[in-house]
Amino acid sequence: MFKYDANTQIDYEFSKKIYFAILIFTFTWIILIFLAPVFLELGGIFGKISSFIYLFFSTVCHQNDSRSFHILEHKLGVCSRCVSIYAGFFAGTSLYPLKYKLNNINPPSIFFLVFGLLILLADVILDNLGIMENTFLSRSVTGFVIGILLPLYIIPGFVKFFYELHSYLRNKISL
Repeated sequence: MFKYDANTQIDYEFSKKIYFAILIFTFTWIILIFLAPVFLELGGIFGKISSFIYLFFSTVCHQNDSRSFHILEHKLGVCSRCVSIYAGFFAGTSLYPLKYKLNNINPPSIFFLVFGLLILLADVILDNLGIMENTFLSRSVTGFVIGILLPLYIIPGFVKFFYELHSYLRNKISL
């Protein structure tokens, strides 16, 4: 097992590849969310592609029409909370290098993630209990908050995981 301390250095070029893979994946994910209604409007083969995109996103989102943003009178590929989570995740990933080095493997205190989750859960629970109905704004804001926080934990975790996997495989092959 690998031992990490304050002096452990992960190869910067390697971690940069992991970071850009996450950034490109996230950007593609968001583009697909917005392409679903556009392709549906175009019809023909694009309409078939749109159906596949909606089906794909139905595995991660309820896609409730009344809780979704619309483009060209068609709902996005996911609901307002989900699109805000993904947009927040993309924003957090894009801004990550302004705060942390790409080869960072130490996430911030878990307090920030728990705080974001509590805000999101409060919005859901208060709505389900009938105490306070959530709105597009509350779903969007709580989704964006959790989305922007997630990269602070996922990027260091992915960098560490893939670095360990790469090192392990490199050692196994060289034996």
